[in-house]
Amino acid sequence: MENKRQNLDFKDLKKLISEGHLGKVLIDLVDFIEGVDTKMTTEIYLTSARFRKLELEKIRGQVTVRDYQTEFNSITFSLLEIIETLSNLDLSFSGGVPSRDDVKKEIEHLSWEFEKTNEMKSVLSELRMKIHIARKIAEKLVLWPDMIQDYRGTSDPALICAIGRKVKIIPDVEDLDILVSLIPHAKSNITKGFITNAIAELIYSGQLRLGDDITIREMLEELEKDGDAVLIENIERVEALLDFLSGKVK
Repeated sequence: MENKRQNLDFKDLKKLISEGHLGKVLIDLVDFIEGVDTKMTTEIYLTSARFRKLELEKIRGQVTVRDYQTEFNSITFSLLEIIETLSNLDLSFSGGVPSRDDVKKEIEHLSWEFEKTNEMKSVLSELRMKIHIARKIAEKLVLWPDMIQDYRGTSDPALICAIGRKVKIIPDVEDLDILVSLIPHAKSNITKGFITNAIAELIYSGQLRLGDDITIREMLEELEKDGDAVLIENIERVEALLDFLSGKVK
């Protein structure tokens, strides 16, 4: 590990990023983490795959100039975050995590990025970006699991999606109450989808209390209203799962 860190100059990587050479930076990062187990390994591979996909879409003419630039900027931001984390790798191994205030600031910025995707002309690119950003916010919430209490009843779609994702990753019996508070503000198919997936995980993991099955049925009924075909199909699967397992909640 020590030799690998000495062979990677983080200042040089930041300079390459400022010059727009994201491909070169990603190659260096992939080489750096090869054979090394860090919490950033998956993030680096996913970012690399995302960049390759974007470049391929550009070559094929499948993405507008504006949408390309938006995703390019988002990948740039992700790379800067990765480099910052890697530069403090020793801290991460010792269990250190960003402060609560720092995490909130990062979430605020990501929420702003989520909102900006509404300006994208490609619906597919917009959806992909929203999902990516929501997952990034969820990663922050995982560091401070109780922080979702601060966003109880939020109407911010980015946070609604992120809380749903956090619950899916680390379900807790108390999380259903948070999800209930989000239902009135889940207006889009994507926010409803994240909540539905979170509910499914709560059921699968057995994180249900007496009467929660009734609450969940009411939630699913609300989520289904004005939903698209994909969402409705997903909700029906969760309802079937609840029907199958609800005998255990008596």
